[in-house]
Amino acid sequence: MASEAKKKKNREDLRHYIKIILAVFLLVLGAAMAVFSYRLGRLVFTDDAVADSSVDNITYEITITPGESTLAVGFELMREDVIPSASAFLIQSKIYKCKIAPGTYTVYSKMSSKEIIKYLNQEFLRKQKEGEGAQAEGKG
Repeated sequence: MASEAKKKKNREDLRHYIKIILAVFLLVLGAAMAVFSYRLGRLVFTDDAVADSSVDNITYEITITPGESTLAVGFELMREDVIPSASAFLIQSKIYKCKIAPGTYTVYSKMSSKEIIKYLNQEFLRKQKEGEGAQAEGKG
């Protein structure tokens, strides 16, 4: 009987340790998620450019192909060190309802993600108007 009681106590101790380990793991996971969320939120809602004021304003040309996703555009800009985060760029493009047209665009290292999104959206609208104008001329 003593053996059964000892086995039962060992199982209870094991369950207790597993609960403690699980609680610590969830606490660490929650803290990591909070830090990640804060950093992503800061990137999305602040207007920081990658280059600081001491660096020259470097020009980058980006070519957007038909069907290329906004996230792919964000990764290309991030690879060129124009923006700090492709994920933040994607979220900002959704917030500002940005549409991107295929083409080659010139952006600058001192532009913020928000400025790039606005620029790409303005170019989309301009190309859309040009297309409508060409269609109207063809009908006339």
